Amino acid sequence: MNHPADFADIGEAFARETALAIILADGGGFIRFWNEGAAALFGHSSAEVAGQRVDLIVPSPYRDMHWAGFNRTIGSAWRGHESWGDIEALHKTGAIVPLQVLLTPLTGPDGGVRQVFAMFRRREG
Repeated sequence: MNHPADFADIGEAFARETALAIILADGGGFIRFWNEGAAALFGHSSAEVAGQRVDLIVPSPYRDMHWAGFNRTIGSAWRGHESWGDIEALHKTGAIVPLQVLLTPLTGPDGGVRQVFAMFRRREG
């Protein structure tokens, strides 16, 4: 059985994780969690992204499409992706980074999506 302190340990482990970039965006698209893996993959420290929207990593040609999907998701009954999907993201330098993403919704008491938990990894090939 887990003890409440174990959950704090899990959060700290996610924060230190470097094999995966882990990001949590709230219903407004603001970054609420950014781990060391995200800092390494996207080039921004957690201090730099505090209070920023996820536009920071969405290449400008994809932003309209990203926000249309994101806004449809918030409040919906969407249950997330079943597998990793290929995307391109934006590095701090302006370079495009080929990635895979796995998205999982975090829901409220009504079952509607309130936040989106995303894990990213480099795409091979």
